[in-house]
Amino acid sequence: MKQQRLVALDRTYLATLYQQHAPRIFDYVQRHVSSFQDAEDILIEVFVAALESPAFATLTEQEQQAWLWRVARNKMVDTYRRAQRSRSLPLLSIDEQTLEDGALNPEQISIRQEEDIYLAEQIQRLSPLQQQVLYLRFGEHLRCAQIATRIGKRESSVRSMLSRLMNLLRRQCAEQEEGGNHHGTKR
Repeated sequence: MKQQRLVALDRTYLATLYQQHAPRIFDYVQRHVSSFQDAEDILIEVFVAALESPAFATLTEQEQQAWLWRVARNKMVDTYRRAQRSRSLPLLSIDEQTLEDGALNPEQISIRQEEDIYLAEQIQRLSPLQQQVLYLRFGEHLRCAQIATRIGKRESSVRSMLSRLMNLLRRQCAEQEEGGNHHGTKR
Protein backbone atom coordinates (compact mmCIF):
# COMPACT_ATOMS: atom_id res chain seq x y z
CA MET A 1 0.00 0.00 0.00
CA LYS A 2 2.78 2.42 0.95
CA GLN A 3 4.65 1.49 -2.26
CA GLN A 4 1.51 2.21 -4.35
CA ARG A 5 1.14 5.61 -2.69
CA LEU A 6 4.79 6.47 -3.48
CA VAL A 7 4.34 5.44 -7.12
CA ALA A 8 1.18 7.56 -7.36
CA LEU A 9 3.00 10.51 -5.79
CA ASP A 10 5.91 10.04 -8.17
CA ARG A 11 3.56 10.00 -11.17
CA THR A 12 1.69 13.04 -9.89
CA TYR A 13 4.98 14.83 -9.35
CA LEU A 14 6.21 13.81 -12.80
CA ALA A 15 2.95 15.06 -14.33
CA THR A 16 3.48 18.42 -12.62
CA LEU A 17 7.09 18.46 -13.78
CA TYR A 18 5.89 17.68 -17.31
CA GLN A 19 3.40 20.57 -17.25
CA GLN A 20 6.12 22.94 -16.03
CA HIS A 21 8.94 22.00 -18.39
CA ALA A 22 7.50 20.18 -21.41
CA PRO A 23 6.37 23.27 -23.36
CA ARG A 24 9.81 24.90 -23.27
CA ILE A 25 11.67 21.67 -23.94
CA PHE A 26 9.30 20.89 -26.82
CA ASP A 27 9.82 24.35 -28.36
CA TYR A 28 13.59 23.91 -28.12
CA VAL A 29 13.53 20.41 -29.63
CA GLN A 30 11.11 21.41 -32.39
CA ARG A 31 13.48 24.18 -33.52
CA HIS A 32 16.25 21.61 -33.93
CA VAL A 33 14.54 18.64 -35.58
CA SER A 34 12.88 18.37 -38.95
CA SER A 35 9.34 17.44 -37.98
CA PHE A 36 6.70 18.02 -35.36
CA GLN A 37 6.36 14.25 -34.84
CA ASP A 38 10.09 13.85 -34.17
CA ALA A 39 9.91 16.63 -31.57
CA GLU A 40 6.94 14.93 -29.89
CA ASP A 41 8.76 11.58 -29.88
CA ILE A 42 11.87 13.10 -28.31
CA LEU A 43 9.82 14.89 -25.65
CA ILE A 44 8.08 11.65 -24.71
CA GLU A 45 11.42 9.81 -24.60
CA VAL A 46 12.80 12.46 -22.22
CA PHE A 47 9.99 12.06 -19.71
CA VAL A 48 9.91 8.27 -20.04
CA ALA A 49 13.63 8.29 -19.21
CA ALA A 50 12.86 10.41 -16.14
CA LEU A 51 10.12 8.00 -15.09
CA GLU A 52 12.43 5.02 -15.53
CA SER A 53 15.43 6.59 -13.81
CA PRO A 54 15.71 5.62 -10.14
CA ALA A 55 18.16 8.47 -9.50
CA PHE A 56 15.87 11.17 -10.94
CA ALA A 57 13.65 11.31 -7.85
CA THR A 58 16.66 11.94 -5.60
CA LEU A 59 17.75 15.06 -7.50
CA THR A 60 16.90 18.60 -6.44
CA GLU A 61 14.42 20.55 -8.55
CA GLN A 62 17.24 22.45 -10.31
CA GLU A 63 19.15 19.22 -10.92
CA GLN A 64 16.01 17.59 -12.33
CA GLN A 65 15.48 20.49 -14.70
CA ALA A 66 19.12 20.32 -15.86
CA TRP A 67 18.79 16.53 -16.21
CA LEU A 68 15.69 16.89 -18.42
CA TRP A 69 17.40 19.41 -20.69
CA ARG A 70 20.55 17.27 -20.94
CA VAL A 71 18.50 14.19 -21.85
CA ALA A 72 16.54 16.21 -24.45
CA ARG A 73 19.79 17.37 -26.01
CA ASN A 74 21.21 13.83 -26.01
CA LYS A 75 18.02 12.43 -27.59
CA MET A 76 18.28 15.06 -30.35
CA VAL A 77 21.90 14.09 -30.97
CA ASP A 78 20.84 10.43 -31.15
CA THR A 79 18.16 11.36 -33.71
CA TYR A 80 20.73 13.20 -35.85
CA ARG A 81 23.13 10.27 -35.66
CA ARG A 82 20.46 7.75 -36.67
CA ALA A 83 19.48 10.03 -39.56
CA GLN A 84 23.07 10.26 -40.77
CA ARG A 85 23.49 6.47 -40.68
CA SER A 86 20.23 5.81 -42.52
CA ARG A 87 20.47 8.74 -44.93
CA SER A 88 22.72 7.10 -47.51
CA LEU A 89 20.97 4.61 -49.73
CA PRO A 90 23.14 2.23 -51.75
CA LEU A 91 22.54 3.91 -55.12
CA LEU A 92 25.68 2.30 -56.53
CA SER A 93 24.04 -1.11 -56.25
CA ILE A 94 21.07 0.25 -58.21
CA ASP A 95 23.44 1.47 -60.92
CA GLU A 96 25.09 -1.95 -61.04
CA GLN A 97 21.69 -3.57 -61.56
CA THR A 98 21.02 -1.17 -64.41
CA LEU A 99 24.30 -2.07 -66.06
CA GLU A 100 23.65 -5.79 -65.60
CA ASP A 101 20.32 -5.44 -67.42
CA GLY A 102 22.21 -5.05 -70.67
CA ALA A 103 19.01 -3.97 -72.42
CA LEU A 104 19.62 -0.31 -71.68
CA ASN A 105 21.74 1.83 -73.95
CA PRO A 106 24.11 4.53 -72.63
CA GLU A 107 21.47 7.27 -72.98
CA GLN A 108 18.93 5.27 -70.96
CA ILE A 109 21.58 4.55 -68.34
CA SER A 110 22.36 8.27 -68.08
CA ILE A 111 18.67 9.14 -67.71
CA ARG A 112 18.29 6.45 -65.06
CA GLN A 113 21.26 7.85 -63.14
CA GLU A 114 19.74 11.35 -63.26
CA GLU A 115 16.46 9.94 -61.96
CA ASP A 116 18.30 8.16 -59.15
CA ILE A 117 20.08 11.38 -58.19
CA TYR A 118 16.78 13.28 -58.23
CA LEU A 119 15.11 10.61 -56.08
CA ALA A 120 18.03 10.68 -53.61
CA GLU A 121 17.69 14.48 -53.37
CA GLN A 122 13.96 14.16 -52.66
CA ILE A 123 14.61 11.53 -49.99
CA GLN A 124 17.20 13.78 -48.31
CA ARG A 125 14.51 16.45 -47.95
CA LEU A 126 12.38 14.09 -45.84
CA SER A 127 12.53 14.05 -42.05
CA PRO A 128 15.04 11.69 -40.40
CA LEU A 129 12.20 9.42 -39.28
CA GLN A 130 10.74 9.24 -42.79
CA GLN A 131 14.17 8.45 -44.21
CA GLN A 132 14.68 5.77 -41.59
CA VAL A 133 11.33 4.15 -42.38
CA LEU A 134 12.14 4.11 -46.11
CA TYR A 135 15.58 2.66 -45.44
CA LEU A 136 14.22 -0.06 -43.15
CA ARG A 137 11.56 -1.00 -45.71
CA PHE A 138 13.61 -0.89 -48.90
CA GLY A 139 17.20 -1.06 -47.65
CA GLU A 140 16.76 -3.78 -45.04
CA HIS A 141 13.57 -5.27 -46.57
CA LEU A 142 11.70 -5.25 -43.25
CA ARG A 143 7.94 -5.61 -42.98
CA CYS A 144 5.82 -2.86 -41.47
CA ALA A 145 5.41 -4.74 -38.17
CA GLN A 146 9.20 -5.09 -37.86
CA ILE A 147 9.74 -1.41 -38.67
CA ALA A 148 7.09 -0.41 -36.12
CA THR A 149 8.88 -2.41 -33.45
CA ARG A 150 12.24 -0.85 -34.36
CA ILE A 151 11.07 2.75 -34.29
CA GLY A 152 8.53 2.42 -31.49
CA LYS A 153 5.43 3.26 -33.54
CA ARG A 154 2.22 1.39 -34.30
CA GLU A 155 2.17 -0.79 -37.40
CA SER A 156 -0.77 1.17 -38.81
CA SER A 157 1.22 4.40 -38.43
CA VAL A 158 4.15 2.88 -40.32
CA ARG A 159 1.84 1.62 -43.11
CA SER A 160 0.22 5.04 -43.39
CA MET A 161 3.59 6.82 -43.39
CA LEU A 162 4.98 4.50 -46.09
CA SER A 163 1.88 4.99 -48.23
CA ARG A 164 2.08 8.78 -47.95
CA LEU A 165 5.83 8.77 -48.63
CA MET A 166 5.51 6.55 -51.70
CA ASN A 167 2.69 8.72 -53.09
CA LEU A 168 4.71 11.87 -52.45
CA LEU A 169 7.84 10.48 -54.12
CA ARG A 170 5.83 9.13 -57.09
CA ARG A 171 4.15 12.51 -57.52
CA GLN A 172 7.47 14.36 -57.36
CA CYS A 173 9.07 12.00 -59.88
CA ALA A 174 6.06 12.29 -62.21
CA GLU A 175 6.23 16.09 -62.04
CA GLN A 176 9.94 15.86 -62.83
CA GLU A 177 9.24 13.62 -65.85
CA GLU A 178 6.49 15.94 -67.12
CA GLY A 179 9.03 18.67 -67.61
CA GLY A 180 9.75 19.93 -64.14
CA ASN A 181 12.91 21.92 -63.71
CA HIS A 182 15.91 19.93 -62.46
CA HIS A 183 19.30 21.62 -62.09
CA GLY A 184 18.10 24.43 -64.32
CA THR A 185 17.40 22.27 -67.38
CA LYS A 186 14.25 20.76 -68.78
CA ARG A 187 14.05 17.11 -69.70
